[in-house]
Amino acid sequence: CLNFAGNNAGTLYGRGIYLAEACTKSDEYTQETDGERYLLLCRATLGRINYSDEARPDVNELEESCLKGRYHCVLGDREKIRGTYREFIVFDDDQVYPEYIVKYRRQYYKLGAK
Repeated sequence: CLNFAGNNAGTLYGRGIYLAEACTKSDEYTQETDGERYLLLCRATLGRINYSDEARPDVNELEESCLKGRYHCVLGDREKIRGTYREFIVFDDDQVYPEYIVKYRRQYYKLGAK
């Protein structure tokens, strides 16, 4: 529900649903319960994308471009400007369908270990 958008992780690109193309990005926001973590694997309809590679984008402008403008989502290209990950943000929960719940455990390896 978009009423809770930004309560846990922030709203760099606006109060929307944040989707990652890399599970390692999503893993940053998980919490461990009895050694296990959970991710949602979602299908999303992105439509016309408003591309942003600004370090500090105008949040209101991005939201308005999707809520009242010609775009359906925002692509925040943090990979280009920070070397991290790209994020897709939608502002209509009808654009996202959570298809699977993925349960996993992190595996840690020591550097140089065989």
